[in-house]
Amino acid sequence: MKSWIITGGVGCGKSSVCELLRSNGGLGVWSFSADQEAQRLLDQPEILEALQSTFGKEAVIEEAGSVKANRAWLRERVFADAASKASLEDLLHPGVLKSLEIQREEARKAGGNLFLAEVPLHYEIGSTVSADLILVVAASRTMQVRRLMERRGLDESIIEKMLRAQWP
Repeated sequence: MKSWIITGGVGCGKSSVCELLRSNGGLGVWSFSADQEAQRLLDQPEILEALQSTFGKEAVIEEAGSVKANRAWLRERVFADAASKASLEDLLHPGVLKSLEIQREEARKAGGNLFLAEVPLHYEIGSTVSADLILVVAASRTMQVRRLMERRGLDESIIEKMLRAQWP
């Protein structure tokens, strides 16, 4: 089974490239999204507890009777402070990388032909995710800003903080 990583900055089109490869790859193409896994992990009880312990009570909110990560508050905090960003990454990255390897092994055991792993911070995370091929997806800063405004409803000030926090 071949294993490919798709990486690149926020709003560059990584998900679109993955979808294109997935839809044209036929049967036997498996995919994993580090972003989706991080979002799933954020609402796990042990992560919620660690968020409160690390960042304080503002890091979580109660919504419709359940406790959830306060994503907007966390976004503002981590993109304004490198130490906070590193703390959040320390909480999430081990679980994300573990899930990636579990899903890759499941794909291999199921006879998959291609495993696509969308890993936005592949070069930045400081640990190696093995792959047969690494595809870097890029877009102009103008395009990144437009996509983030349109697709995520973010304002320009947080987008600029996000872009400055990532490698160009």
